[in-house]
Amino acid sequence: MKRYSKKEPLVFVYVMVPYIIIMNILIFGGCIFGSLALFLKSFGISAIYFFIIYALFGTVAIFIQKRFQEASDLFRRISIMLPVFYLMNIGAIYAVYFLYDHFELLSCKPKQEMLWWTILYGCIMSTVITFINEGLANWENWKNSLSESEKLKSAYQRSKLLGLKGQINPHFLFNCFNTLSGLIHENPQRAEAFLDEMTKVHRYLLRSDDDYLVSLQDEMKFAAAYLNLTKERFGDAINISMRLQPASLAKKLPPLSMQVILENIIYTNALDKKTPLAIRIETNNEDQLSISHSVHEKVIVKDQLNLDEGLDNLIMKYRLLDAKEVIVTETDNQRDIILPLFEKNVVPA
Repeated sequence: MKRYSKKEPLVFVYVMVPYIIIMNILIFGGCIFGSLALFLKSFGISAIYFFIIYALFGTVAIFIQKRFQEASDLFRRISIMLPVFYLMNIGAIYAVYFLYDHFELLSCKPKQEMLWWTILYGCIMSTVITFINEGLANWENWKNSLSESEKLKSAYQRSKLLGLKGQINPHFLFNCFNTLSGLIHENPQRAEAFLDEMTKVHRYLLRSDDDYLVSLQDEMKFAAAYLNLTKERFGDAINISMRLQPASLAKKLPPLSMQVILENIIYTNALDKKTPLAIRIETNNEDQLSISHSVHEKVIVKDQLNLDEGLDNLIMKYRLLDAKEVIVTETDNQRDIILPLFEKNVVPA
């Protein structure tokens, strides 16, 4: 049987024993105490019967919980559950009296004058059990939300660390300065443009990324500058295509997402002018950003193994944000990464 909360079995154990004893006293009076065997028999029969009834109640509760599962639906859930449970109690107690009246299960006969008192007791206990289970379920959800919030904060702290690695990556800096040095002598104007792109990249990397999400427009400005630096370094060995719908630029995504993805693409693929690396970035609809690139096998050196960690961290970040999954599909010739876009900013509790 599905549980309303993880603690529901304990609720059943602690509540059902006194519940059954009091219920039998209401139905049979002091007759059940005529002998130990009679008491145990009445308790056993009632335990089996009310366990089945409890399972039915639990099934109904789970069904209602699934229909109204948000925390804000608490009073709505209870306002639906209780009337349903009261009707079920009336039916269950009438069925108990019917069984004991028409089948000689016990030597004791049910007291008809206590019928409605028994129903009232059943309704009161249903109310108590409902509030206990709701309280425990909400307590568990609250603890889980705290845990998820801590995981999210941890993931973002790790993303900041990965961003910091990008800021001080000696290979990246060395390659950029080496390219800049060559351009200064060959083409001062291109050198000035290259330096401007470097400034944009590092300004974005040095930005305060306390926000959990940034606009796609800001992220793509960084991506464009980063790719311009890459294009200047590798020339015709890389082809870049961007096609973004204007309506999607206001959407949100985690900061430095493009840094993680682009570094993964650039440093895990071999670059050759004969077979250029093709990167295509587009919004295939207003809610998704698609990054596709051709695959060129390259021997990964030990220093580059952490690139996959950055991508894994980005995927985990999306999971903690309760967003749609990041989709990564790969064939022998192409890999596609699809990032869901958010409508608004997210601030975990």
